[in-house]
Amino acid sequence: MLNYDLHKGTLTVTLAGDIDHASAPGMRVFMDNLIKKECSVYNRFVLDMSGITFMDSTAVGLIMGRYKLLKSLGKAVHFREPSQVADKVLKVSGLYTIIDRID
Repeated sequence: MLNYDLHKGTLTVTLAGDIDHASAPGMRVFMDNLIKKECSVYNRFVLDMSGITFMDSTAVGLIMGRYKLLKSLGKAVHFREPSQVADKVLKVSGLYTIIDRID
């Protein structure tokens, strides 16, 4: 599940449920369109991962692709409140070394 909020220059995308090979393609299209459509009205992108119940390497690829797109547009990228499941994958994958966590 995906939701988003745009407030005071911050685009927050909230992910919930499973991120796997079945859900990632739809999430990718949705996020890419949103990132490009709203590009002129935000300078910070926050990925709220508090509702993630499962994620695998497909999710890591999804996040890396959006990270590269956002950086090419000059946007700051952050994680917010990753669930225990998400936190473990983010640590093991090394994503915390390039994307800051905010709570």
